[in-house]
Amino acid sequence: NTKAEKKAGFKDYVRVVFTNKPLLCLILMTLFTISAMNTNNQMMIFFCQYNLCNVALQPVVNGIMMGCSVAGILLIPKFVKCFGKKKTAMGGLIIGGAANILNFVLPTNIYSFIFLVTIGYAALAIPNGVTWAFVSDVIDYGQWHSGIRKEGVTYAAFNFSRKIAQALAAIVSSGILALTGYAANAVQSETTLTGIKAAMTLYPGAALLIAACIIGR
Repeated sequence: NTKAEKKAGFKDYVRVVFTNKPLLCLILMTLFTISAMNTNNQMMIFFCQYNLCNVALQPVVNGIMMGCSVAGILLIPKFVKCFGKKKTAMGGLIIGGAANILNFVLPTNIYSFIFLVTIGYAALAIPNGVTWAFVSDVIDYGQWHSGIRKEGVTYAAFNFSRKIAQALAAIVSSGILALTGYAANAVQSETTLTGIKAAMTLYPGAALLIAACIIGR
């Protein structure tokens, strides 16, 4: 290949990614949904140890959440058939966001917490599953819009957004712990406990509702 051909090829790749509005929406949605899920997972041990005062609850709660999320994933084909991919994803995001925010607003209680966090996690599993079907759609849209079909570039951009979301979750989790004065293996202040609860529930809830707005455009 000549230098000009390589340059033209690079321009084509840029055009594939940055002129594909559905792909950009999918990337933004992924940033919020994956960071919400990872923040939830990272904060679980802190919430169980300090807010619920029983660190042994962590594997129990995680087991319930995972089991229900598998059930939600198995229902995806039925939901998509009845409501379509977009409405199915939005429904899961809205339900998950509402459950998480309600979990933040309500006083901390082991039973209501497990119930609502499970609903939020299972609901999130649905749009996360549908997301992979969206990738195929944005590839088709990109080909129609630009005349170029680049599956590799699209998948690379999508997967890169997932990596960024994982980093964002780590920043949110560690940042809130630091800002609220967390000290390991010590009695936590009310401010710290509220911060842990906010990272566990409020951030995921807000992130999922933002993701619903993005995908709903």
